[in-house]
Amino acid sequence: MKKVLSTSALVVCFGLGLVYAATASQQERKQNPRPPELDKPGEIETTSKPKPNYLFPDNSSKTEAQLIKKENAIGQLKKDLKLKQIKLAKYSEYLENKKQRGGDIIENLQIHPKRLVWVVEIDAPLGVEMPQKNGDFVKFTKSSITIVVDAETGQKFDTDIVEIP
Repeated sequence: MKKVLSTSALVVCFGLGLVYAATASQQERKQNPRPPELDKPGEIETTSKPKPNYLFPDNSSKTEAQLIKKENAIGQLKKDLKLKQIKLAKYSEYLENKKQRGGDIIENLQIHPKRLVWVVEIDAPLGVEMPQKNGDFVKFTKSSITIVVDAETGQKFDTDIVEIP
């Protein structure tokens, strides 16, 4: 009698397990359905491209009064250097002017193209000596120096030295 009850209890449990499995597989998955494009092999492209996260974002809406003064951008000039001009420009305009002059373009991708910068042009009629990383100095004869300074923070972005024949 105990064997019959044990066997029938085992059959009932097994049958309930099969019924539960069958009903669970027939239920629709409505909570978190898997998108069909994820079942395709290969890389999934997003529909919207992420916005770049610039370290120096667009500040072109700021007025000149909200920026650092141009005198602070150049600081104290060494003797024998002559300030040619200083102008407020967008970073992209500086790059375009550099390209027109024939300089190598190395764009800093951390700077938004519309970021305002002070472009400082300096004449060095007697030349200029510049330190290198190894501690030595390089002497440039008659030169034109262009310094690019962030108009909001005062951080120096670029320095170009071109010898004038």
